[in-house]
Amino acid sequence: MSPRLLAAAVAIAAAAPSLSVHAIFSGGQTDHIRAGQALMAQVRDSGGQGVQSICWDPAPIGRPACGTAPIGAPAAAGPQKVVVTLSDQSTLTKTLDVAPPATRFGGTRMVPATITCAKVGLYGNYDRRRHRSRDLEETMLRGTKVGVLNRIAPGKIFMWDYATAKGGFASERCATAGL
Repeated sequence: MSPRLLAAAVAIAAAAPSLSVHAIFSGGQTDHIRAGQALMAQVRDSGGQGVQSICWDPAPIGRPACGTAPIGAPAAAGPQKVVVTLSDQSTLTKTLDVAPPATRFGGTRMVPATITCAKVGLYGNYDRRRHRSRDLEETMLRGTKVGVLNRIAPGKIFMWDYATAKGGFASERCATAGL
């Protein structure tokens, strides 16, 4: 193969669209993913093609199986397939081997949980001097599925609402771990 043809083949291969799936609150983690971890599906080098749909099989926690939202959390341990359809109808597929969910709040992994209080506020900020939550993002009702991550103060912990893709701080006592 001539050097020109080889260079052209390398350039085409380098520009081929690719799909990466990584945990959004774990430094871009791409392996050892656990059920309940919020993941982002990201297309690189799409050649100008837009994302028409992103499908998760099985469906992610709190979201439909297919849509345009790039964020989803595996609902169970086992294979998690992510299929992205581009506007030219081409598809990109990634399958992850998902481990069982983390079960203890306050660690380094997101823990799937359910809101158990009648309602609880999800706040954008926490004032450590006044020990008060500030900037209400949303009110979550009993039964809302959330991912729980790190404690920021006694009884206050970071939560991610799977359905709305909003994160913030809420009362730890209002969440119970488990899918």
